[in-house]
Amino acid sequence: AVIGPPDVKVKSESGSLHVDFIGPFAEHDKWPLKQYYGSWNYRILYWKEGSNTEVTRIDTKHSSEILSQLEPWTIYCIQVQAVIPEWNKTGELSGELCEQTTHNGITPVWVIVTVLIGSMLAVVISVPVCFFCFLYLYRLTKHVFCPSYIFPQHLKEFLSKPPSGLQFSSSLPQEEHLFYDKITVISEESENHDNETGDEASKTAEHLQDSDQEDSDS
Repeated sequence: AVIGPPDVKVKSESGSLHVDFIGPFAEHDKWPLKQYYGSWNYRILYWKEGSNTEVTRIDTKHSSEILSQLEPWTIYCIQVQAVIPEWNKTGELSGELCEQTTHNGITPVWVIVTVLIGSMLAVVISVPVCFFCFLYLYRLTKHVFCPSYIFPQHLKEFLSKPPSGLQFSSSLPQEEHLFYDKITVISEESENHDNETGDEASKTAEHLQDSDQEDSDS
């Protein structure tokens, strides 16, 4: 009997190719032919697209296989056939399926170093920028809502000097070092009284002179 090709599905994941296969089936009852033979294997053939001379072969008793250690971002083509070892018989090859591998999940060292240096530069640059932006916004907000007032210079000088009362009180304990003149204050009433007394004295003197003159004449 002719053993037909199995049904094959290929999925690319994490740098590997996951291959699932089933069949072939018997035509009369649709049961897998695997149940009618004592030994049954699947043979997987795969190669890089465009290089059919370098074909890799894997035999397995399971209905799935993971093709690992493949080059990332490379297209591989796959065919599967059934094999009966005890009869030395092989089935027909399945249709050619080609699938591209993805990244293998291993990050190159240069990528790690580049990301690390870039992150450090970003932090070094962003911290001063954020600080100066915050400082600028703070000053702008303070200028808008709390404008600064310049205190007049003459008031600063006035307030920087101690009050005169404090100077006077502080100088009281040192009166012995002070030099002063005696001042006599004469009120206006005393001055008028002295003037009147002087007039009366002059009048008395004149009266006495007149009396002396009359006596001499007599």
